[in-house]
Amino acid sequence: MKTSEVKVRNEFFVSALFIESAMTDYLSEKLNIKDSINSEFLGNHDKALTFSQKTDALLDSIDFSIIDKSKLSVFREIYAEFQKNSSALTLEESFTSPDSNDDFLLILYPQSDYLPREEKLINACYQLIGEVSELVAEHTKKPEVKLHGISRFFNVDKIKIGKFAMMFSFLFVS
Repeated sequence: MKTSEVKVRNEFFVSALFIESAMTDYLSEKLNIKDSINSEFLGNHDKALTFSQKTDALLDSIDFSIIDKSKLSVFREIYAEFQKNSSALTLEESFTSPDSNDDFLLILYPQSDYLPREEKLINACYQLIGEVSELVAEHTKKPEVKLHGISRFFNVDKIKIGKFAMMFSFLFVS
C-alpha cells in the first residue's frame, strides 16, 4: 500500500477515536452517566457499546438531515471495512461492502476526471473525515481542531477533526 493510502487509513482511525469520544461524552450526558470511562454501557468493558452502536444511538437521538445521516453511516461502514481489511494491498481493495461505499464517496465528493481512482478515493476519504468530524462536533457541542494548510500532504484545503487530534497527527504526517 502506498504511503498516501496508509496515511488516509490512519487518519480515519484517529478521527474515529475522537468522534467516538465525542459521541460517548454526548451519550453519557444524555443518559446522566457520571463516569463514562468506567461505565459498563459506555466504557471500555466487554459489554460496552461498539463504535457502530454509538453511531446508531447518536443518529437516533439527534435530528440529522438525510445526507448527514448518510455521511455518518458511510463513515461508520468505511471504518469497519478498514478494520476488517487491514491487510488489503490498496485502498480500493479495502472497500468490500456490497453497499459500494467507495462509489458513494465519489458521488458525494466528485473529483477531477484526470485523477487515478485511488487518488480520488483518498481525497474523498479526507473530505468525509472533515465533514463527519465537524458534524459530530457541531451536534454534540464538543470542540474540534482545524488543520489548515495540510493540503500539501493530502490535496484538501482544510480538515477538521475532533478535539486534541492535532497532538496525534504528527504520527501520520511525515
